[in-house]
Amino acid sequence: MTRARQPSVTATLLRYLATASKHHTMYPPEHPIVKRALEDLVQVVDLLVRDRDSVTFQIYSDTFFLENQMLPEESLRNAGLLTACLDRNVGLFALQHGITPSEIHAFVGLLNTSVAELRKAGGAEPFLKGQGVEHIAVGPPRDAPPTDMPIQVEPTSAYEAGHTVAQDLRAQATRRQPLDMNKARVFLSAAIEVVLENRTALLTLMTGKNHDESSSYHAVNVAILALLMGTRLGLERDALMVLGMGALLHDIGKVRIPQSLLNRATWLSTEDQDVLNRHPVHGGNILRDLEGLGRLAAVCALEHHIHFDGGGYPRIVGKARPHLFSRIVAIADAYDTVTSARRGTQRALRVDLAMRWIAVGLGSVYDPVVGKVFLRMMGAFPVGSLVQLDRGELAVVLRPSESRVDRPLVQLLHEGRPAGVLDLAVETSRWISAGIDPADVNVDVEAVITPPLPAA
Repeated sequence: MTRARQPSVTATLLRYLATASKHHTMYPPEHPIVKRALEDLVQVVDLLVRDRDSVTFQIYSDTFFLENQMLPEESLRNAGLLTACLDRNVGLFALQHGITPSEIHAFVGLLNTSVAELRKAGGAEPFLKGQGVEHIAVGPPRDAPPTDMPIQVEPTSAYEAGHTVAQDLRAQATRRQPLDMNKARVFLSAAIEVVLENRTALLTLMTGKNHDESSSYHAVNVAILALLMGTRLGLERDALMVLGMGALLHDIGKVRIPQSLLNRATWLSTEDQDVLNRHPVHGGNILRDLEGLGRLAAVCALEHHIHFDGGGYPRIVGKARPHLFSRIVAIADAYDTVTSARRGTQRALRVDLAMRWIAVGLGSVYDPVVGKVFLRMMGAFPVGSLVQLDRGELAVVLRPSESRVDRPLVQLLHEGRPAGVLDLAVETSRWISAGIDPADVNVDVEAVITPPLPAA
């Protein structure tokens, strides 16, 4: 079970600012709901600037930043606030020590002033000065962060942003609405930053999530695995963005498959399997009219089940091999599918056995070069594997070794609880004797490898 995450003060501030702005448009200024929203906002602002000279929020490419920290999850959850800022040419707002409740109220008023009125006032900065605001500075939007700014992203924020985006895109496709590719870019930009900095962080977050191959978490996991492979293959950021988009949308065609069939907890008949196997064609059709990134996303959706040797589905005449990105997505999709909770009669495959299963398919089902990159990247026992060591202890894999795929860094367990860390690449006298299914020994792997939540 995934544990609830304590929202940060930053996330709370943006949410309360969005709420106060929304209520300001819906009710008279003296309405109790408006007053309560403003009071809550004032308290959070006071908490945030109490021990600092100022706190600066910036918007780059449809994403909020706090100083140099990217806030993808908060940007998606507060999209209305972000739009309100950009519509009023506010790409930066700095809250300074000494800020008063009346100044905060004035800033909320700015976000609800019409664009035409704001122009008459000369823009956001003169408007605030006219309201007597001295402790809030504003500035225009910028397309991208400065090249010398080190960008930080909390992995959990990136992961949950992906979940939000995948749900939204699936809902839009179900209703046959245009897909909001900008939201996808917010998640992918954050995910790329994380995988370039620390490839283990997102692999850890993927561990223990209770999902199946039709869930939004599956789309996020496939995108993460594809990006990790892309970095290993030397792809540049622009190419990683295209690859990530294709991976995130690879199963979008399943919205055209009856839900009753996707949810069926029994073996499928040949006829039902044929219906399910149409989802790549549906996905290609959904994405084929998209511009830019969407064009290759359509290719990945269409080709991710074709197989390296063309023996999968759908059959495409006259093409020797699927696109490289489709071959990357195929491996990521297969791994996350077989290691996920299953609605059908099959039990989720142990992760180390999934690696062997993929290795067997190299050269036929999977691209042998890409597959070898994946196997070395993940290790013989991927992050989150429960293993038994040579002396009988149980341990959970924390990080694969860069030099030996069978000698990862592990967290030793005693009665199911952490009991020290062992680097098998260093301690060469120790080794893994077997992989273990956590369900067989009642070990909560996610609880072992996930850091404890901060106190509220």
